[in-house]
Amino acid sequence: MRPLDLTEKEHSRKVTIYFEGKPYEAYEGEKITVALLANGIYWLTTSTEGRKRGAFTFGPVPMVVNGIKNINARKTKVRDGMRLERQGYGDFQETVEIDEGKPVGRLVVDVAVIGGGPAGIGTVLEVQEHLTVAIIEEKGWLGGDLWLKGLPQEGFGEKKPQEVVNELVGKFNENVRVFKGTIALGVFDKGEYFLVPIVTGQNQLIEIMAKRVVLAVGAVDNILLFENNDYPGVFRRSDALEVINVWGIAPGRKVAVVGAFPEEITAELERWGIDYVVVPNPKRVEGREKVERLIDMNGHSYEVDAVIVADGRRPDINPITQAGGKLKFKRGYYVPVLDSQHRIRDGIYVAGSAVSIKPHYANYLEGRLVGAYILREFGFEAEPCTYEERLKDYEPVAVPVHKLPLDEFNGDDVQICGCDVSLGKVDNVVKSGITDLQIIKRLTHLAMGFCQGRFCLFNGAVVVSQRTGTPMDRLDIPVARPPLKNIRMKVTAEGVEEYAE
Repeated sequence: MRPLDLTEKEHSRKVTIYFEGKPYEAYEGEKITVALLANGIYWLTTSTEGRKRGAFTFGPVPMVVNGIKNINARKTKVRDGMRLERQGYGDFQETVEIDEGKPVGRLVVDVAVIGGGPAGIGTVLEVQEHLTVAIIEEKGWLGGDLWLKGLPQEGFGEKKPQEVVNELVGKFNENVRVFKGTIALGVFDKGEYFLVPIVTGQNQLIEIMAKRVVLAVGAVDNILLFENNDYPGVFRRSDALEVINVWGIAPGRKVAVVGAFPEEITAELERWGIDYVVVPNPKRVEGREKVERLIDMNGHSYEVDAVIVADGRRPDINPITQAGGKLKFKRGYYVPVLDSQHRIRDGIYVAGSAVSIKPHYANYLEGRLVGAYILREFGFEAEPCTYEERLKDYEPVAVPVHKLPLDEFNGDDVQICGCDVSLGKVDNVVKSGITDLQIIKRLTHLAMGFCQGRFCLFNGAVVVSQRTGTPMDRLDIPVARPPLKNIRMKVTAEGVEEYAE
């Protein structure tokens, strides 16, 4: 077994890859980043400002693969004999590629569900008997955050989460089209329909025309602010869960857990026998090429080889604002303003963690609830009151907004965004008197990268709020601009791929 393997891998799938000229063991189906982690390799790339980066805090991970630069290792699977080298961000720009050599697909459905977690699955199961549905999921699996868990979850009995997901998805009927590994570029008005352009994992553009749209886009992990929080060996909670429960690989052998919700990961670490320590007040990570120690605000030092950030989640608001939704601040995060039927406007619904942070089963029930509302709109019998009543048993989770020790941190070492947007950069602009987040975006590049602020915009708002004393609910949060992802057209000619922005 490799240094960080938790489980035996299938020997017949074993391949050899070469990193910086040295051979390493890998297995077919693994992503490059996962295979290298299993071999104890954390430092994979370098930011434009020379900061060492791994694969599990900020993305993407540009690498040289078989002599070709700018390959995103987070999305590329290993092959036997593959040769890998480190690469800096340089001129790399992560984009969604559309192959112009492939015809544009077109699909007309009654309902387009964006997001394949418990809420999206619940909506599909509620409407599929009477309506046609397309469910679009960016990951390579359905189930969302539930799929990443290894322990039974409230409401689903004693079954393992992946068994629960497979059982639910196995009930999909012929009225359902599933698109995994597929990115939705936004929601656009098109007469009596909504246009939802998607790009599949095969780089094909498909235009989905839907009478109703459900945004079941889930939530994103909070990025906790401390010095060198982008260092190789720092993991978001969701990435740690993925490497453990999807790939059977440990994030490290001795791990520090930081953030307001350590219980979201510690039970999984205990299940696999991974040593950990909970550190409630991290200040700085140190190491030569990866995490070697964590120092807290009291000066205590912890010798660890990985840090997992478990600081809760907040709704993914970008698809909501792009589709025309308004926001309000409640329970420590921004949430969509909904009418009595969970709509941000006529025809567009929101369900699940995109509405509020709550247990997986509550998200599933909320998906069923939205499906019932849609059925009634189409003239079919439905009983949304049944789901409304059951949802009363679940109180949404409040997420704390941490008081930032702005004058105690070395702000240049605290990363708000993977695009080299530091706390220091944002704080200096705010201290100069500029508090408009739109202007701050232009001056610092905050929320201007590939993700359009899914992970960083909230912390930028926190800095403005705490420096100026302005309540979070009084800030003007920028609207996500369409399309939700940067696009690059790929033209294949005479066996050579050329790209046009």
